[in-house]
Amino acid sequence: MSAFKIVQKISSLTIGSASGISTSGPIALKSGYLRIIPSQNAYIEVGASPGINTSTSIWVAANTELILKESVRSEPVVGIITGTSTTVIFPEGTGSAFEAGDYVELTGIAPSGINTTFAQVSSVDKTTSYNGYHNTRLVLNWNTSSQSAVTDADGELRKVTKIAAFNESSNPNIIHITEVQVVSNFS
Repeated sequence: MSAFKIVQKISSLTIGSASGISTSGPIALKSGYLRIIPSQNAYIEVGASPGINTSTSIWVAANTELILKESVRSEPVVGIITGTSTTVIFPEGTGSAFEAGDYVELTGIAPSGINTTFAQVSSVDKTTSYNGYHNTRLVLNWNTSSQSAVTDADGELRKVTKIAAFNESSNPNIIHITEVQVVSNFS
């Protein structure tokens, strides 16, 4: 038995048919501990674009708890350059915690159309010469060219993931998902 602090509640996945698959929306990770409990036997996969494979995905028995740990990354944002891709600027001296290929959520920017819940990091500027950006800029594959001028560039960039589930049962399946902080283990 474990004790948990709930970090965020995530909408359950509902699969109404045998062999059905359901995938969550983007989950902006805060602790990275994802607690998953299916009501029926299920296969679970986590990632930016999770695909289920009954040979390699994690099998979870009905009403059994599974806790997965994902890496958490977040960073304050101090500037945005809009365009067909979006450049995110971090505070000087902090560097980027993100790598090309990560999926992120951008929040707190005005106008709000620049914010996104799911965009891929296409590159990180790691130049270190006297006129380089020293890892304080990255580019998102996120088109903000139609947005008006940035009026508030103070925001946050946070890593996101998704959860996919495959129903192994012939009965409907509800997969309950909560992000938690594991306080202790009493088993």
